[in-house]
Amino acid sequence: MKKRLIASTLGFALIAGGAWIPSQRVNALMFSAPADNSAPSEARGGASRSSSFFTRKSGEYAPLHARGGGSRYGDNQPAAIMALLPQTYFGTTVYQRPEILVYLPQSEAKEGIFSIKDARGNTLHEMTVSVSGKAGVISIKVPTDLKIDKNYQWFLALKMDGQISPRTPYVDGWIKRIQPNKEIARSMQEKDLLDVAKAFGKEGVWYDCVATLASLRAAQPNNPTLKKHWSELLESVGLQDIEKAPIIPVNKISH
Repeated sequence: MKKRLIASTLGFALIAGGAWIPSQRVNALMFSAPADNSAPSEARGGASRSSSFFTRKSGEYAPLHARGGGSRYGDNQPAAIMALLPQTYFGTTVYQRPEILVYLPQSEAKEGIFSIKDARGNTLHEMTVSVSGKAGVISIKVPTDLKIDKNYQWFLALKMDGQISPRTPYVDGWIKRIQPNKEIARSMQEKDLLDVAKAFGKEGVWYDCVATLASLRAAQPNNPTLKKHWSELLESVGLQDIEKAPIIPVNKISH
């Protein structure tokens, strides 16, 4: 199976005080994402396979130039930052402000920079995210309202030595908010979050499926049923290497 991005670096100039700074390290409050990530097109991605828990919809479109490849390293867990996404780097949500899950390797980083852009590359919001430095899966709540049927690209970059530089490790992905169908709308009224996660999975709503299941796993880490579903879901998108990584609760799912 094709391996996904693991240790990309920010190969672009940082902006500070209106001046371009080619490669020196700076304390940047914001960063410019790579310009070679195009908006999703009608080129369908097919790298992920469906599982009994999650079914990818055939009408979903992947980014034309989705980033991927590379090689993993590390003995027990990947020493890399990875998005919990199918290998198309694209997924849908029904929420205005959904949760985005990212695996972070052990590092000395204390902060990251999260940014979200529209399909034209306009930055809509950028914020600092605190990280523990421990290996695990974290959840980031999108800080701005997403519009229905619009594509957005998000980025998370780790500040190494408290700074952002052209060699800063980062990960990115695409997200689109959709209108929930009748089955999803009905399931969202259920009190059993596992049933809600299953409904999201059945309808191919990736971001909400994985975030809801992760919330359950964090609350009940020893539940064998949840462990099975979590392992199966990650394996279906080629992320079995991180299925045993702890889920670090940052905030609860509340939309």
